[in-house]
This record gives sequence, C-alpha cells and structure tokens, in this order.
Amino acid sequence: MIRKTMRIGEIRTSIKLESEFWDYLQEVARQRGMRLAALVNEIAAGREAKTNLASRLRTFCIVHARMRCEELQRELDRLAMAGNSRDLARVLEASPLPCLVLDSELTIRQLNRAFVQWLNLDPKATVGLKLPNLMILRAPGLREMWQALAEGRMARGSFSATYVSPGKVRTSHAVAVALSSGGYVVMFETLVGRG
Repeated sequence: MIRKTMRIGEIRTSIKLESEFWDYLQEVARQRGMRLAALVNEIAAGREAKTNLASRLRTFCIVHARMRCEELQRELDRLAMAGNSRDLARVLEASPLPCLVLDSELTIRQLNRAFVQWLNLDPKATVGLKLPNLMILRAPGLREMWQALAEGRMARGSFSATYVSPGKVRTSHAVAVALSSGGYVVMFETLVGRG
C-alpha cells in the first residue's frame, strides 16, 4: 500500500491505495494531459459525500479498465477481420492493459509495455516463449477453445492466467481473439483479481 497526500477541494488528505491503482491512475492522468491530483479531484467531485475516496478511486480504475478493454476488444475484432498488422501494433502499444500477440502455436511474437511492466519481464527474452510455459492457463476446454478460435467457430475465448515467480503471483482474467492472418491477440484484465 502506498499513501499519498494531496489537496481534495479545500481539504488536504492522505489516500492509501495499492501501487497498481496509483500506477493506473497516473497513466490515465498522463493520457489526459493532467496531473494526478487533478484527476483524483475530478473523481472525488463525482462521489457522494459519504463514499470512501480510496474505494471510489479503486472503482474508477476497474470501471475505466473494463471500458477501455471493451473498446480495445472492439478495435481488435475490427483489426482481426482486416488483418492490418501496423494498426494492430499501434493499438497494442496504446493499450493500458497487458497484451500479447501469439502465433498459432501460442508462441509470443509481440508484447506491449503494459505486459512487460505487469510481470517485470525482459521483452527480448520473453518473445519466442510459449505462453503456457510462461503462465498457468486455466479454462474448461482450453485446448478446444484455441482450436475453435483458429477455425472461426468462436469470436473470442476467455481463460484465467497465473504468473508465478519467487515472491510474486499475478492472476488475471484473459480474453483471446483470433487474427485473420493466423495466431491470436490476448488481453489481460489486470486490475480485477490481481494477486
């Protein structure tokens, strides 16, 4: 937990949140071209007087990430149908959520900065690894899901992914979409169920 002190309206207050939430709020503020304190004040202004500000900030992060994920999912669906790899790379890098591009054998071909930061990985060492060797993947009928995506029988599939390293466990819900050029895009919803 990290405690930050800032002025909310006319009152100076201390707010205690997990580092992942502070990082996400900082990223949203940067994307909007504003300071973190200004974003926190904007979120605080929209809350009921008796609502806990830390809870409100966490809720904002989760709702914002879900909306962003849905928006990016629609964009990925559109790009998967078009098969434009330059646009796909741009969308992946713009995503605040960790994302991967996998080939048909589930080998990592591309990853975005959010994925590298989430798991604290070396990007060059990660490209070329098979996703099931990097993370524990779980879902009913997982093997069949990948096949159904590749054959176009499913638009998207979901599974849980867990990364384990000494002193660190990260768990996330993940969504996979097949690319028309072969392979998959995987997005990880990291603010919900983060371990």
